[in-house]
Amino acid sequence: MALPAATLAMQAIKSKPKVKVSSKVTTVLLATGFGLGAFFGVRALVRKFKRNTRERLALREGNPASFATQLKMAFENDNAFGWGTDEEMVYRTLEQVPSASLMRRVLRAYKDLYNSNLSADLKNELSTQEYAIALDIINSKT
Repeated sequence: MALPAATLAMQAIKSKPKVKVSSKVTTVLLATGFGLGAFFGVRALVRKFKRNTRERLALREGNPASFATQLKMAFENDNAFGWGTDEEMVYRTLEQVPSASLMRRVLRAYKDLYNSNLSADLKNELSTQEYAIALDIINSKT
């Protein structure tokens, strides 16, 4: 008489050789998992702290975070005639940044606030000719 498939499966599972993992391997795996979890948790907290600090500073005129926020707002502009980036606001904001050192701080503030690269966002939001104009403005800083 043939045994049902479920009984055969149970017998196969019971007769399967057991894989033994030493306690040292288990400890190393648990410690590694805990370490990675702690690393990513602390990194998330640091990023949140930096973003919150930048957001508070964005309210002060002339602050790098303020310029970064203005640029992001220009990218997300919904003008009266449809979607799109407000290129004139992008150019005006870039021209208002007085120096190359402050421009570097604006780039960093943009990264901290939006977890995105300003140069990449400029390239995505602007046409090739508009992007070249924006780069000329950025590169003209002394």
